[in-house]
Amino acid sequence: MKVAVLSDIHGNGVALKYAVNDLKGLGIKKIIILGDVIMKGPMPMQSLKMLKDKDLEIIAWIKGNTDLWLEEITDLWRPSTKREKELYLYYEYAKNNLKEEQILFLKELPLECSINLNGISVLCVHGTPKSIVGAIDSSVSEEEIKKAIKGVGEKVILSGHSHTSFIGEVNNKIIFNVGSIGNSIDGDNRISYGILDFVNGKINLVNRRISYPFNDIINIAIDNKFPLINEYKRVILKASM
Repeated sequence: MKVAVLSDIHGNGVALKYAVNDLKGLGIKKIIILGDVIMKGPMPMQSLKMLKDKDLEIIAWIKGNTDLWLEEITDLWRPSTKREKELYLYYEYAKNNLKEEQILFLKELPLECSINLNGISVLCVHGTPKSIVGAIDSSVSEEEIKKAIKGVGEKVILSGHSHTSFIGEVNNKIIFNVGSIGNSIDGDNRISYGILDFVNGKINLVNRRISYPFNDIINIAIDNKFPLINEYKRVILKASM
């Protein structure tokens, strides 16, 4: 059995389409979604619709930190800093391009999910088991990772958030940060997602990287009058903050 793990799509429907077509081409139907599906990107509604594909079986779907903005920000909120003003622009764009039932669906997603796959226990988080805005990747020391996973009973931890893929083992826990579908910031602007391959009671982890026409999503962002377009173009093209 193979399961695809998708995270940090960030409203990049072009990249998501290529990722879904790729995993289908590999014969994969089961998927796990680790959050940050719609913000901050120009195709929020289309991205949600693609994940509701009848040929896909979603076995876990959790919130990311940008999904929480739909709860933390309201129409009455008044941003005071430059950063807050930027967040409000992304919130406003997403809210204006989603249906109420889609917003309610995202609000009702859990923050984490524990599942059993082929007899192997798996914990799905967006950042770390301790924090939705924390990260586990090669930039984090082993001591910090130990603190972040302390108390976790599951054998495998799946995460995203940092937009940087990572596979490692700490304190007998297998950790897989699957990177970002729509907004990599590790210097490689290709799509990054994870594949869990279960064979004979064991699990093999694969970080899948594939190219997509990034100029297409930039052109859609321009046509849709997506906010802060120059910043968006730079991140998509350079794959860095």
